[in-house]
Amino acid sequence: MFNVLITGKLTKMPKLALGKNGAPYCTAALRVPVQGNREDEPDHLFASAIAFGADAEKLGRLATGDVVSLSGNARLSHWEKDGRTQTGVNVTVNGVLTAYQIRQKRGESSEPSGDRSPTNAAVPRIPRQTQPAIFSGAEDFDDEPVF
Repeated sequence: MFNVLITGKLTKMPKLALGKNGAPYCTAALRVPVQGNREDEPDHLFASAIAFGADAEKLGRLATGDVVSLSGNARLSHWEKDGRTQTGVNVTVNGVLTAYQIRQKRGESSEPSGDRSPTNAAVPRIPRQTQPAIFSGAEDFDDEPVF
């Protein structure tokens, strides 16, 4: 197993359910863009994910086509389709970040697509601050280490 942070589009509706212990879990499938080294390599891979608890509830509110970022433990999977070996990733999710959460944090009122969008009120918009430039040009660069 290895840790991943992947971002992709949901390829079908996430399935939210309750486990035998009454805790929520959610399964989802997403298409993740990748950059292959050769022309015959695919430009994407498929990831299947399972989330539990609060992460399952966040993931379960989304719909097909929504973009989501997931972090968690992953395992590669391989299967045959039309005579070609396909590669994917199975992720046990420990973090979910959606575009809706980012918009909410920024104070925008847009909600995720689909009919299961959250009803949280928007957070007041905080103006962005620009960071001052540390170096104004090459003449300000010093080769001496800072530490």
